[in-house]
Amino acid sequence: MSSYVVLARRWRPRTFATLVGQGHVTQALTHALTMGRVPHAFLFSGIRGVGKTTLARLLAMCLDCEQGVSADPCGQCTSCREIVAGNHPDVLEIDAASRTKVEQMREVLDMVGYSPAVSRYKVYILDEVHMLSSQSFNALLKTLEEPPAHVKFIFATTEPRKIPATILSRCQRYDLKRVPRDLLTAHLRQILETESIPFDPAGVEAVVRSAGGSVRDALSLLDQVIAHGAGAVRFAAVSDLLGLTDPESILHLLDALLHGRGPEVLQGAADFYNHGVEPDSLVRELLDATHRLTQQKLLGIVTLATGAQGTTPDILPRLVAEISLEHFQMVYQVLLRGSQDLRIAEDALQALEMLLLRVAYLKPVPSLEKLLASLPNSDPAPPGEAVGGSAPGSVTGSAPGIAPDPAPVVVRAAPVIGGQPLTSWQQLVSFAASREGGLAVKLEQLVVCSRFETDPNGVPCTIALRLASDIYGTPDHFKQSLAQFLTAQGMPDVCITVEPVSAAPRRDTLGEAAVRLRRELQARLTEKMSNHPVMQKIITRLQAELVRVEPLVSGKVGQGA
Repeated sequence: MSSYVVLARRWRPRTFATLVGQGHVTQALTHALTMGRVPHAFLFSGIRGVGKTTLARLLAMCLDCEQGVSADPCGQCTSCREIVAGNHPDVLEIDAASRTKVEQMREVLDMVGYSPAVSRYKVYILDEVHMLSSQSFNALLKTLEEPPAHVKFIFATTEPRKIPATILSRCQRYDLKRVPRDLLTAHLRQILETESIPFDPAGVEAVVRSAGGSVRDALSLLDQVIAHGAGAVRFAAVSDLLGLTDPESILHLLDALLHGRGPEVLQGAADFYNHGVEPDSLVRELLDATHRLTQQKLLGIVTLATGAQGTTPDILPRLVAEISLEHFQMVYQVLLRGSQDLRIAEDALQALEMLLLRVAYLKPVPSLEKLLASLPNSDPAPPGEAVGGSAPGSVTGSAPGIAPDPAPVVVRAAPVIGGQPLTSWQQLVSFAASREGGLAVKLEQLVVCSRFETDPNGVPCTIALRLASDIYGTPDHFKQSLAQFLTAQGMPDVCITVEPVSAAPRRDTLGEAAVRLRRELQARLTEKMSNHPVMQKIITRLQAELVRVEPLVSGKVGQGA
C-alpha cells in the first residue's frame, strides 16, 4: 500500500513528445537544442499543473544526458535516472517560496562558481521564483546576466507579473498554456485504457471540466474518482464526489429559465440543492451550458457536454433554434454578475432562487424587423429604409416617404482638361483638389471669394478673395500660391486680389457653407422622422429617444451616426 505512486507522478512525461498541449514550447526548445543555441536562463510560466517543473527536468536531462546534448535524452543513463529521481548532484531544485531571504540566495550563488561534479552543466531549477524578495532578485541580477559557461538557470512561476523586469529581460521566456479539453480528454482516456480501468465518456468529461486545463489537477481528480468508484470512472461517482450535475438536467433547468417557467425553476433549484449541489457550482454549470449553446447557435458545432449515458439531449437543438444570440448573451451576463452576489449572501439557496427568477423573467430583446411587423398600420416605409432605393436595414437613414435633400457636401466637378471652362469659384477649388490637395483645403476652409469673373471663352480673368483666417499665411502668401498654381495650369494672366482678415461682415467659406447646410438638413430630417407615425410607435414601445438622423451619403451612413 505504501508503495503506490499516484497517476500524476507515474505518468509524468519523460520526453518532449509526451508533454501534453505545449507543442509551441517543446518545438522551440527542440530547435534550440539541435542548433546548439541554448541560452543560460529560461523562464517557464503558466497555471498550476501544465508542466513547468516537468519541462525544467526534461531540459536538465537534455543538457546533462551522458549521450550528449540533444532534444531526445536516452532516459537510461545514470544522469537521466538521477534527474528523474531528483537526486542528481549537479541539478539543484530549489523551492523559492521557502528560500526568500537574501542570505539564502547568496548561499546558492556562492556555489555557482564551482564546476559540475559529474555532469556537463550545473542546472539550477527555481520553482515559484516570484516568491523571492526584492533583495534576493537584486542579488541574482549580476550572476544571471553573466553566469559561468557551465551554469544554466531554469525558473518556473505561476505569477510572471510579480517578477521584476530586470530579471525577465535576462531570461528566455516560455508561456505554457492551459491544456485544451479535447487534448486532456484524449490523454485521460489513453491513461485509463493503459491502466485497464473501465470508464464512461461522461465521467471523463466531467473530470476534465473540473480540472480547468491543468493536467495535474485532472490526474489527481482521476485518482480520487477511481478510488471513490471502486476502480471505475463513472459519471455517477464523479457527480457524487465533486458535487457536479448531469448536463441533461442542467439543460432542462436552462430550458425553464429561458422560457420563463418560474415555478419549475424554483423546483429545479431546490432539487439540485437537496442533492448536495452547491449554488455557485450550479451557476457555473449554467454559465458553461449557456456559453456552449451560444457556440452551437453561432458556429453550428455541438460542443455541449453529453449526458450521463453519453448521448446529447434532444432539448439541445430546440433551444438553439428558439433562443436568439442576444438573449443568450443577456442571460450569461445576469448569471455572471449574480454569481458574485452568491459569495456574500448569508442564505445561499435564497440568493440562488432570486438570481434564477431574475433570469427567468428577463424579457427577450426583440429584433427591429419583428417589432415593425407587430405594429398595426405599418404601411409607410420603415425608418431604416435607405435613400434612393438602397437595401433596407441601415441603422440611420432619411425619414420614411420623404424625398431626401441633396447631400450637403461640396460638389467636386471633373478636372478641367483640354481647355474646358472654369465658371465658378467652387469649380476652381474642386479642380485644385484634383491637382494640389493642400492648396485646395486652404482655399476651401480659409478663404471667401467675393468676385469671380471669366472672359468670353470661360477662362478665369478676375478673382477677388478675402481671408477668413490668417493661420496658414498672409494675403501675399495666398495670392502667390494661387497665382503659381494657375500659371502651372496654363492661366498666367488671372488678376488676383486678396484682402486681409477684418471684423467686417463676410460670406461663408465653402467649408463653412457645407457644414451649415449639413446641419440644416440633419435638423429637417430629425424633425420629419420624429413626427412619422411608425417612429412614434417604436419610441413609445421601447421607451426610447430619437437623438438625431443623418442622411446616407454615397450609399454609406454619415460618420458619427
